[in-house]
Amino acid sequence: MPPLISLIVQILNITIALSAVVCFVDVLRRPADAFVAVGSQTKVFWLFILGLCALVIGVGFSAIGIFGMLASVAVIFYLVDVRPKVKEITGRRY
Repeated sequence: MPPLISLIVQILNITIALSAVVCFVDVLRRPADAFVAVGSQTKVFWLFILGLCALVIGVGFSAIGIFGMLASVAVIFYLVDVRPKVKEITGRRY
């Protein structure tokens, strides 16, 4: 792989792994009832999925491989869909 593409993939891997960890911590801070109230999966489900995403990328699976892409989709889905809804209900106190 050319050096520039390799660098871009490494940056993507780090970004997705760090995003998964940040999302995991965000889920820890939110009350469990908020996830049910917005019609999302449970808090335990999101903790499992986001922890698995951080682990998958952290262990060395590339973000451009199938497992990396699945992890990326899960993290982006949480950031774009679930987090704003839960944040709206819980407000800034969490």
